[in-house]
Amino acid sequence: MKLGGAAGRGRQRGAATVEFYVVAFFVLVPLLMAVLQMGMFMLAKNTVNLAALSVARAGAASGGDRSEMRRAYATALAPLYVAQGMRAMGSGGLKDITASNYAQVMGAAYAGAMADIGLTLSSFTALNPTRDAFKDFGVTRNGATVIPVYGLAASNPVGSASQQRRSDALLLKVQVRHCYVMVFPIINKIVAGVLNDYKNPAVPPADRLCYARDGVPLISQAVVRMTVPPLASNFN
Repeated sequence: MKLGGAAGRGRQRGAATVEFYVVAFFVLVPLLMAVLQMGMFMLAKNTVNLAALSVARAGAASGGDRSEMRRAYATALAPLYVAQGMRAMGSGGLKDITASNYAQVMGAAYAGAMADIGLTLSSFTALNPTRDAFKDFGVTRNGATVIPVYGLAASNPVGSASQQRRSDALLLKVQVRHCYVMVFPIINKIVAGVLNDYKNPAVPPADRLCYARDGVPLISQAVVRMTVPPLASNFN
């Protein structure tokens, strides 16, 4: 009887061990991966928030120059492409970033960010000033239509078309949209699959493309007062 009882307890311990490994593999491991992916997602969201501010600041200091805003956007997004920059160095991206290879890594990361901007996986849009604002406050200077940035204390009327004051029209508001590609297997397929199956005709095609890459669209906005007169041709 004692031997039988010991053998029974041994079998129970063996079954419990198998159950533990099954639960760990199918529950605990995916849960840990989901927690880590959420942490990386929040880091990416903070980076995109900073990118929105960088785009707005570049536009405010250049009259809304699209090329300046694009460069600022790619520079701010480059940290999200460091892994791509490391892979560009070879050795599977296992090398550390050092003073000697920093320029090469960040150059490749910047190129990756610019490539995604060109593919509309990352984009930015100027929401303000509007066309109506240029109709209300635009003046011609050197053959171009601009909104003056000086003299707000003396003249700050409400425009009839835009229903804005000139001070409000000089607030550059931008919105950025970035496709963050998730890195953890299983989790990326589950999240992207659920979002892609959400049948909403209002979902932009760029978001559908993002889901196809196992990504999640991140959106952020920023507002900065313009210090250089906005040029109408930059906001058409």
